[in-house]
Amino acid sequence: MDVGQLELVLRVVAAALLGAILGAEREINQKTAGLRTHTLVAAGAALFTVAGAFAFSGDGVDPTRVAAQIVTGIGFIGAGGMIRSGFTVSGITTAATLWFAAAIGMTVGFGMYAVAVAALVVALLVMVGFAPLRSRIRRVEHLQIVYRPGHGTLTPLFDTLNAIGAHVQNMSLVEEDGLRTVTLEIAGLGGEALDRVVTSLRARDEVLSVETPEHLG
Repeated sequence: MDVGQLELVLRVVAAALLGAILGAEREINQKTAGLRTHTLVAAGAALFTVAGAFAFSGDGVDPTRVAAQIVTGIGFIGAGGMIRSGFTVSGITTAATLWFAAAIGMTVGFGMYAVAVAALVVALLVMVGFAPLRSRIRRVEHLQIVYRPGHGTLTPLFDTLNAIGAHVQNMSLVEEDGLRTVTLEIAGLGGEALDRVVTSLRARDEVLSVETPEHLG
């Protein structure tokens, strides 16, 4: 199929625009990879696809081989968007959106505009529309920590909660006889993550006790 260069340029531009829309959501939420990264990933994937599909001709040309290499390469970029903090890894959703941006770019590169737009709508519905639902189904856990102040006990705890997307809804603090008792209501912390947080706190020398929901009831 003979495709003019102007059409190929428009495909790269269209991929960049769709990638920018996807990246805007990440940018608004201040993630590691945002508007510029998603735009470049989508446009780059489209450019590789266009080059592989239309720059060469002949029976031996297989554009799917280029697509396969894009999928492999995007894995390295996605890994760069993931951050290890304490005993958790954040940025997995951002890595997934980068992978999705590459897929959109490839789709546009092959000229399937409607499919790419539909895929973008699905992605935005998942990222934006699922956020309220996610908060509703998350459990609220109670955590009570008794420790000697002055050792930066809560800083790594808050860093970890932020990394896994959990947040403190309520916090009370009482100091008596040189000890500090902090009671926290945390949304989005449960299961293995809760166990790891408790274990990490109990390992600190200044922490005297950490009570979990079953002991606070």
